[in-house]
Amino acid sequence: MGQRIGVSKAARLLGIKRSELNKRLEAANIETFEGAVDFEQVKCIAPSLELEDPELDRIQRIRESATYRETDDVDGTVQDLKDRISRLGVELSIEAETAHEYRVLIEDVVAKLGELQASDDENRRHIGFELCEWLRNKVNSA
Repeated sequence: MGQRIGVSKAARLLGIKRSELNKRLEAANIETFEGAVDFEQVKCIAPSLELEDPELDRIQRIRESATYRETDDVDGTVQDLKDRISRLGVELSIEAETAHEYRVLIEDVVAKLGELQASDDENRRHIGFELCEWLRNKVNSA
């Protein structure tokens, strides 16, 4: 048995009610013990569940990718530098909006998977679990 996580905490991390998570766990025949469940089993039914702190993960990625490049062209007038900063700001805004749209799409897919997994129809539950496993494997291999 792997790492255990409280059902309440897992529900909070998923952004769903504990009763909804319990329904999904029951549909997947995943047992809980004293309010806790095996984390690896929960991940099988919840592709968006992560235990890592996203802020610390973001800081780590910035540190790993940050490099000082002496070859960067810092020569030019103050106006040239302001224009460059402005262009970079616009590019950043576009990328941030695209990332937001993808995030919303992923959240919609996760919600739909949750609906499928909690369905009364056994075939729909099976499809939900299978898609969730496929999605988690894709995310982990990326």
